[in-house]
Parts: sequence; C-alpha cells; structure tokens
Amino acid sequence: MNEIQAMSKKIIEWSVFFTAGVSILAVFFFQDIKVVLGIILGQVIALVGYLMIVRMALSLGTDEKAGKSQGMTGYLVRYLLYACFFGFGAYTGLSVIALLIGFLCHKAAILLYAYQQRKD
Repeated sequence: MNEIQAMSKKIIEWSVFFTAGVSILAVFFFQDIKVVLGIILGQVIALVGYLMIVRMALSLGTDEKAGKSQGMTGYLVRYLLYACFFGFGAYTGLSVIALLIGFLCHKAAILLYAYQQRKD
C-alpha cells in the first residue's frame, strides 16, 4: 500500500468514526431519523468529493497546462455534485445543517490526520 492509499484509508476510517459518534449523539438529542440521515448523507458527499480529489491528483501528468485544465474540470464537477446532493437532501426534507455537520465530520478527520502527521 502506497502512502496516498494509507493516508486515504486512515482518513476514511476517522471520518466514519466521527460520523458514527455524531449520529449517535443526534439520535439522543434530536430523536429524528431525518437528522441522522442528513449527517450520514453529508459524510457520504464529503467522502465522494475526497475520493474524486485523490483520484484526480493521482492521474495528473507532467504537462502543466493539461493539469490546470484537469484540475479546473474536477473542481467544477465536484462542486456541481455537492450542489446536487445538498439540493436533493433539502428537497427530501433532510436538515441542511445536518448535511453540513456530516460534511464537517470528514473535514475533522482530515484535520486530525494532518495533526497526527505534523513534523515537530
């Protein structure tokens, strides 16, 4: 397993762990399945975006112009995907705040990984 795969695996594990913890807390505090589903969907959205970033980064070549074009295309596709998922969640009655919290669970996992890997 190369370094990027090991990093991704650890980040995904932490992301699922954080989301599970927050979802359990949401069950007790809100007692609403839509809040829990919103948190889970938010995390899925974040994971899909993260995996798209990793795949794009691994496929970049040495041509700078092509790399910029590929990066911009990936960026636009990712943000359109985020908008569609968040729009779908809001349309189905899921809490947009819950979607954002699920999304932020993944961001917390990335920050934890970066903190663990920092060089002193």
